[in-house]
Amino acid sequence: FNVVTALGNTPEVGAALTASPTVRKISFTGSTGVGKLLMSQCAGTLKKLSMELGGNAPFIVFDDADVDAAVAGALASKFRSSGQTCVCANRIYVQSGVYDEFARKFAAKVRDDFSVGNGFDPRATHGPLIHDRAVDKVDAHVRDAQAKGAEVVVGGNKMPGLGPNFYEPTVITGMTADMAMATDETFGPVAGLFSFDTEDEVVRLA
Repeated sequence: FNVVTALGNTPEVGAALTASPTVRKISFTGSTGVGKLLMSQCAGTLKKLSMELGGNAPFIVFDDADVDAAVAGALASKFRSSGQTCVCANRIYVQSGVYDEFARKFAAKVRDDFSVGNGFDPRATHGPLIHDRAVDKVDAHVRDAQAKGAEVVVGGNKMPGLGPNFYEPTVITGMTADMAMATDETFGPVAGLFSFDTEDEVVRLA
């Protein structure tokens, strides 16, 4: 069992691994685009391939939920590793009857309990994003939501004072289906809260 990492020459490393008759299986975690490429490259040698690719997971809260428990679960799911895990909830759907209560409690927790900083600082709860492109994508999603009528209630800014790759844990209310976060994985510390009325509606949206 071997783990191969690369930075500057990733495509060449991938091509060599997929073409080699010695390599019998490849496991990959990353973007859907690269996953498609690896699948096509592995076809020639019929390699076994396991992949965990990009997603846009929903987190759904109904009116009869324990709101405090739902807030705790959503916080853990959305902000783990500053939102940079492939199983993070990316879209949080809250039924209209508890939307305001959930949004208020969720935002308060992010505002009061989170501390962004160096990972070696024991006071820090959240660290940097992986690179500047990730920060730019997160910020673009926030600006897109604002431009289309959503409200940033916590955060919403880069944190250059800490370094180039830090972004404030962010909560946005009033999200709608035409916003980038509704269809594109953010992969960062931004929680967009969508309201829904019926089960059929949220199943369709999710």
